[in-house]
Amino acid sequence: MDLYLDRLLNLPNTTVESFTEEENKITLKLRFLQDEITCPHCNTHGGKLKQNRPILIRDLSVFGKIVYLNTPRRQFYCQHCQRHFTEKLPFVDWERRYTQRYEEYVYQRVQSASVEQVSRDEYLSWDQIQGIFNHQFSLKKKGSSGFMGISTANSNQNPLGATVTALPCRQ
Repeated sequence: MDLYLDRLLNLPNTTVESFTEEENKITLKLRFLQDEITCPHCNTHGGKLKQNRPILIRDLSVFGKIVYLNTPRRQFYCQHCQRHFTEKLPFVDWERRYTQRYEEYVYQRVQSASVEQVSRDEYLSWDQIQGIFNHQFSLKKKGSSGFMGISTANSNQNPLGATVTALPCRQ
């Protein structure tokens, strides 16, 4: 739709088809630029689109408004291996409803504020914020190369009761 919106959004192989603006939120309807994808089971290119169920993905806020991405959730059928598969989105982790960059933002916010404060600021429940924090923490723990420690210090700032610090682990 708009090259400037596409560049501002900066998501791979997507374009903004339309947008709606309400009092405190913006919804961007996305379309993928590739019609065919590679089957993850047999690596054959050109799976046949079977269904498209759009989902709402929360992204970083802009201009003080909450942003949702109305994203196609496409399911394909591979005629070569005769299996169905759902397209993986490069900007959303599997079975998540938030962009990776939004989850990283929330994780960083919880590091310096309480879950309650972030929950109020982001209009999400305490459980949602805690779920994002735990998901990001587990990703960072997997990605660490022997440097991760958890201290259970006074939790006035962080109600999860854990502070992540970079400490060398014993070999």
